Amino acid sequence: MKVGFIGLGTMGLPMTKNILASGYDTYVVSRSRPPIEEALELGAKEASSPKELIEICDIVLTCLPLPQNVIDVYEGENGIIAGATNGKIIIDHSTVSPQLNQQMNEQLASKGALFMDAPVSGGPMGAKAGSLTIMCGGSEEAFNKSYNVLKVIGDYIAYVGPTGSGSVIKLINNMLVGVHTAALSEAYVMGAKAGVNPQVLYDIVKRSSGFSKSMDWSVEAIMDRQFEQRFSINLLHKDMGLAIDLAESLGVPVELVEHSENIVRRAKENYGKNDVCAIIRPLEQQVGVEVKRWK
Repeated sequence: MKVGFIGLGTMGLPMTKNILASGYDTYVVSRSRPPIEEALELGAKEASSPKELIEICDIVLTCLPLPQNVIDVYEGENGIIAGATNGKIIIDHSTVSPQLNQQMNEQLASKGALFMDAPVSGGPMGAKAGSLTIMCGGSEEAFNKSYNVLKVIGDYIAYVGPTGSGSVIKLINNMLVGVHTAALSEAYVMGAKAGVNPQVLYDIVKRSSGFSKSMDWSVEAIMDRQFEQRFSINLLHKDMGLAIDLAESLGVPVELVEHSENIVRRAKENYGKNDVCAIIRPLEQQVGVEVKRWK
């Protein structure tokens, strides 16, 4: 089986490395040259375009940062759809709207190809470890035929329903990341202003009912003042916007999410390229404290 991968970014490159390490004949396409060269050194082969990639490969996986990137890779004369034929399997790991998933599925189905939206959770660490959670919506046939490939990059792989279902679940997850991170930012700044040791606060909350998994992602990094990107504020803000749009289309009020989106948007102004844990920084500056380790 030949496997193709498009989008060798923070998530896509380690996912591709795991596919290569499992022995699959792997072809790649990406905008940036350095990750292509890294993949080639590990045994990957390069296709000239998404169209050529799908013509060569049985399964093509895509992992792209923005909805427009998905449109650019899938559509057009050199896109995936142009080269898709009967029985080809295309899996999109990008975080986009379910409407965009449905749009791509309809065009690929007209060519006889099978499509799945399969967003992932677990961050770059999970991508490197091959321990991602993968939420798959769309073709059950594609799910069954691609399962062994997906097992190489994830350790919890779930078929969740028709096209777009994976994206619905991913958007709900990421809107909660935004809400939780905004809330924990206020909580830990409050603790710092009150003179509480943030490590003690973290240790106790972790064993109490106020804990969320977002604290494991953020609090240690905040205390160490390590705001380098793992999952950027820019991407989180994009995902929260998509989640709010989805809620509006369903007629579901999400007032808390909208308030948290405002907090994330303010952090994005100066820290958009930083990790989501940097959402705390504008509030720290406003109050005049830093949440950091005590010596």
